[in-house]
Amino acid sequence: MRLGTLALAGWHSRRPHTHVVNGTPIVVLPGVFDPVMTKVGSWLSGVVRELVRPGERWLELGTGSGVVACALARAGALVVATDIDDNAARNTRFNAELLGLQLDVRVGDLYAPVAGERFDGIVANLPFWPGHAAGLPLGRAFAAGADFELLRRFSAGYVDHAPRAYTVLSEAFARFPDARAALGHDARLVRRTRYRGEWLDLFELGQRR
Repeated sequence: MRLGTLALAGWHSRRPHTHVVNGTPIVVLPGVFDPVMTKVGSWLSGVVRELVRPGERWLELGTGSGVVACALARAGALVVATDIDDNAARNTRFNAELLGLQLDVRVGDLYAPVAGERFDGIVANLPFWPGHAAGLPLGRAFAAGADFELLRRFSAGYVDHAPRAYTVLSEAFARFPDARAALGHDARLVRRTRYRGEWLDLFELGQRR
């Protein structure tokens, strides 16, 4: 992720705007991470539809505007979407209502809002910029903590909640090899796509059925 992208994120975070993502209108409210500007969210929302069987129960971590959660629901999944930020949860509920979708949206850190619950699959659109939120536009939406702590916790914790989990990383990010390593040796590259000029990689943890 480039510094110009960070500056643009700050600009976008102050203005509501609407995108059409894979044919679906998505509103991004002020203070919420834009899934199109940084490419990852819009690409992931198209990919997840191929992972889901109708009637399965899925968890999305780091829902942001809800673009991925809404894509899961449109594919027939029963979706719980979580985010650490109240504004993001509010934005996801707004988009779900706009699209006539049923989502269970919760606020909390990573797996905390779903303690003791099981799902058929997990998808996570998590920050992969190392360090802490202070000084970054949209703070927690970019910061993965020291030594990619958030990615490590995601990778270590998914087995308590689902047999498989997915996340995406961008190869345009200078620290991509370190972020990839933070996912652990069990993370497998299952898709690599050139999307709007950027290589995006989907990683799977666990066993695909």
